[in-house]
Amino acid sequence: MTSINLGSEAMRECEHCGGLWVEVAAFERICANREQQSAVLGTASASPGHQVSSPDAGQVRYAPCPQCGEVMNRVNFARCSGVVVDVCKGHGTWFDRNELSAIVQFIRDGGLEHARQREKAEIEFERQQLHAEQAAAANRANSLGLYPADDERVTGLSAAHGLLKFLVGE
Repeated sequence: MTSINLGSEAMRECEHCGGLWVEVAAFERICANREQQSAVLGTASASPGHQVSSPDAGQVRYAPCPQCGEVMNRVNFARCSGVVVDVCKGHGTWFDRNELSAIVQFIRDGGLEHARQREKAEIEFERQQLHAEQAAAANRANSLGLYPADDERVTGLSAAHGLLKFLVGE
């Protein structure tokens, strides 16, 4: 791999396939900085003469991290971009040819904000479901007489507190 700079970000490029290795901090800066995104998009012209295809191009392969050698996880960026990248959480991300520019375009089109809003809505929905399930379970338990009345709970807690104080020697 050859070291290259896109804008002010250093990364490594594979001379054979045109893929890019971008370390964690550099990728975070690219995601957050429009100037860095412009640098990525400004160099994202696919040259037809440099296309590499292999007989098993459709086959999923798990690649090792170029830094630690551990197998990387395949992740759909932002869970909805449609761009599947190989990620080593501790070291960086491998982008096949043109994947980095596809992600930058996704970000610029508002994809990250849309993904965040969708995730917030999912969390809120799950929270509401949990509260409804808890209320239903409490109602069932109360109707079966499984929970003592509030004053009985307070008395029981006071007794337990007194026992702990006695055992600890306070």
